[in-house]
Amino acid sequence: MTYPRKMMTTTELIKECGFTRKFLMQMAHMEGQKYARKLPGGKRFYWDTEKLGRAIERLPSR
Repeated sequence: MTYPRKMMTTTELIKECGFTRKFLMQMAHMEGQKYARKLPGGKRFYWDTEKLGRAIERLPSR
């Protein structure tokens, strides 16, 4: 999947790419992930879409 920008917020990924908030929060809280970050004192997650795309490809499919 191609993403509109290299760095996106959770809300942008939901609106522009069709992800669910639940899925993104599960991905953000996976141990050892390196694609979702919060700025110190911030509320938003910022996503590196290239790394997120690779991580999603590696997920086991049902």
